[in-house]
Amino acid sequence: MRNPRTNTFSVVFALVRWLSPHLNAVVRDTHKRPICAAPFDINHALWQFTTTPQRRWPFVHGHHDRQLHLFPGKDVAERQSSAARLSRARYDLIQLESIEHFMNCTPVDNESCLMETITLPF
Repeated sequence: MRNPRTNTFSVVFALVRWLSPHLNAVVRDTHKRPICAAPFDINHALWQFTTTPQRRWPFVHGHHDRQLHLFPGKDVAERQSSAARLSRARYDLIQLESIEHFMNCTPVDNESCLMETITLPF
């Protein structure tokens, strides 16, 4: 897991948040990407953040309370709301060399919907 193998002091991982096809994107391209509705169907895919069936363990047992200041928001109520939105998010640690592709995407409407630009226009 060391990158490079001569490094005996550290290991580098990427923290990723998983995506699923958006429910409104019913058409798939040859790479199985969820294609947007017209007029964005030419060059865009529509994704949403994957959620877990239940809230993650730290949120169920209140262990996140002492780190509430790390969540976005200007007061406790906003931070608790941010924490609740993230309580079912699906994350993983993966090795950097396992990443095959990067996405060019932007949030749409809310924090859970992302539009991927498939081919950049330059």
